Formats: sequence, C-alpha cells, structure tokens
Amino acid sequence: MQARYKKAVMWALYALLMLAVFVIQGVVFGRTRYFGTKLSLLPVALACIAMHAGAENGGVFGLTAGTFWCLSGGDGAGLLILLCTLCAVAVGYLCDRYLNRNFLSALMMSLLTLIVMQGLLFLFKRYLGQTGEEGWSILLKQIGLSMLACPPVYLAAWAIGKVGK
Repeated sequence: MQARYKKAVMWALYALLMLAVFVIQGVVFGRTRYFGTKLSLLPVALACIAMHAGAENGGVFGLTAGTFWCLSGGDGAGLLILLCTLCAVAVGYLCDRYLNRNFLSALMMSLLTLIVMQGLLFLFKRYLGQTGEEGWSILLKQIGLSMLACPPVYLAAWAIGKVGK
C-alpha cells in the first residue's frame, strides 16, 4: 500500500509541475517576447517528466498534457496532442533503452523534443501561410531560449521522481 501511495503522490506532483509550467508559459511569458520570440516551456517539461516516467507512463502523461494544453486554448491545438504523446513516448523509450537518466540526457531529450514539436508546428504554420521566411530564425531563437528552462525543470522532475521510489 505504501508504494501505491508514493506513486500517487509522485503523479500528483508531476501534474502540479506541469500546471506550474502551463501557468508560467501562459501568464508570465504569455505576451513577453525575447529577441522576437516567445518561450516554449511545455516541451522541456514534458521531456524531463517522460525521461523519469518511462515510455508508457510518459506517453499517457504526454497525451494528458497535450489535451490539457489544447483545451486551454494553447497554440498548436490538435496537432500538439499528437506531438506531445509521440515525443513523450520517444523520450521515455530512449531513456529506458539507451540513455542514463541524468542532466545531459535531459538536455538532449529537451532539445530533441523542442526541435520536433516546435519544428513541426512551424512547418504546419508555414504550410498554412501564417509565417514567412523570418520564421526560421525565430524558431532557432525560440529553441535556444527555451533550453534555458531545462535545469530548473529537470531538478524539479528529478526531485519528484525520488518521491515515487
């Protein structure tokens, strides 16, 4: 019974971490632009959580986070549900099979998730004609600036992961 309680507390804390990331991304950095771009904290948090949770649990968490982001009116809407799920499964699988769960892996997985999620969202917007050629430099700035959130999010996810063990 004690193990089930620890797991429930761990998932509740992961949900609170993701809710804090949603609020910070939407409210604190919602209108603020740095070097012409907005921060994207969702992929970084998703990668750090899926890295500790594993492929299956991370995929379910990614599906839930993507759905919550879509229902809250976030950018990317339905496409983001699919991308969050696939990226969380991929990150969990890579960390289960090939990588250690450490800070360097978190940096690599956050970068991979940002490139896939923001890159495909950019290509989709480019296809729809919502952005021009200047979008490429904005995308690179967004990925670089969003990587700055990796250390605090990783530390929070690591501490929460210790609760569940």
